[in-house]
Amino acid sequence: MDDSSEPLVRRTDDRGIAVLTLDSPHNRNALSGRLMDQLHRALDEAGADPGTRGVLLTHTGTVFSAGADLSEAVSGDPAAGPLRLAALLRAIVELPKPVVASVTGHVRAGGL
Repeated sequence: MDDSSEPLVRRTDDRGIAVLTLDSPHNRNALSGRLMDQLHRALDEAGADPGTRGVLLTHTGTVFSAGADLSEAVSGDPAAGPLRLAALLRAIVELPKPVVASVTGHVRAGGL
């Protein structure tokens, strides 16, 4: 199976709370472009869902997030990653519903 087809952000719903789980433990939930895009999309969907009252961010593995995926830093536009992260952070701050995180591991170098 192609790993690129596997979701890096999983959503479950629990009594009006959208639980968004960062699920890329092989790289310590590093903020790859793919993970950030999936998280941004999941946040947008939760924000637009009238049945969702709030969002809980959580993670698999022992690290909430290792920060930027440095394997992507050497290819492409060097400004793309920081701009994508800024857009993601803005989406979290501006979401019309409360967003909280359950962190049971390390958060490294800009890992949200």
